[in-house]
Amino acid sequence: MDKLQAIRFFLKLGETLSFKGTATYFGVPPSTVSRSIKALEEDLGATLVERTTRQVRLTETGEWYRSEVSSPFRALSSADEMVQAHARESAGTVRLTALPGYGEMRLFSVLDRFRAAYPRIVCDVELTDRFLDLSTGEIDIALRATADPPDYLVARRLHSHRFVMVASPDYLSRLGRPTTIAEVENHSSLGYRGPSGVYPWLAVRPTGEVITVPRKLAMITNHGRMMLQAALAGEGLAFLPIWGVSEALAAGTLEEITVQDARFVASTGPEMSLMLLYEPKKARLGKIRAMVDFLLAELSDE
Repeated sequence: MDKLQAIRFFLKLGETLSFKGTATYFGVPPSTVSRSIKALEEDLGATLVERTTRQVRLTETGEWYRSEVSSPFRALSSADEMVQAHARESAGTVRLTALPGYGEMRLFSVLDRFRAAYPRIVCDVELTDRFLDLSTGEIDIALRATADPPDYLVARRLHSHRFVMVASPDYLSRLGRPTTIAEVENHSSLGYRGPSGVYPWLAVRPTGEVITVPRKLAMITNHGRMMLQAALAGEGLAFLPIWGVSEALAAGTLEEITVQDARFVASTGPEMSLMLLYEPKKARLGKIRAMVDFLLAELSDE
């Protein structure tokens, strides 16, 4: 027996004195109401309702029980309504995690606009390359590069995570454009340091062979924005995700570099996408729904 529901049926029956009227109010068959109240009486060991062919009325015990439980149930209903209203409300703290480079190059300006639009939502942002387990519930929204998002999360694609080799027009005019893998080694390169060290540059030969691209490092950083600025300033070749350089490529302040004898790749696995990830249950909360919708509208290239 669902005792709470049975009490709800009983309280409404005390108002309507009609099993049919009570059933209509809750949208259930009269037999459901009758069985629930009968089970409640058996649970309590007392008769609450007298049923005759002509009328329904509460017993003396039933009247007393109704008076005792009415106030707590009104408080419960009020609490339910307040919780539901809070869930719909765009207020509270949202914990968000993103790749450092993505946060610096794409996310921060969007969050500035989000906070202006939703001043009652506190953004708790962590930028990290480390893997964070979203199943713990501590993270509300994650922006991650993946080819295989977990099944328990909603995954919305924002951008391609394809990497491209770039340099500024000024750099290429001064030092020339490399046309083969071997020529890349003669150029200054800008390296990115991740949790496990400086990421290598990889390339795939037409034969399918994967090679590590030789390079002469002129700078190493774990800040994507710093690397982008260095590339724009003509300090060397940079290997960056397309979402980080698309605006510069469109404006002509950076140029993509390709070589004749290989294709640059970030990894040997399946092609990844930059995804917005969140738990479906959390999307019922107004604060989460507000941020998800805002980020999709502002960030998605799809």
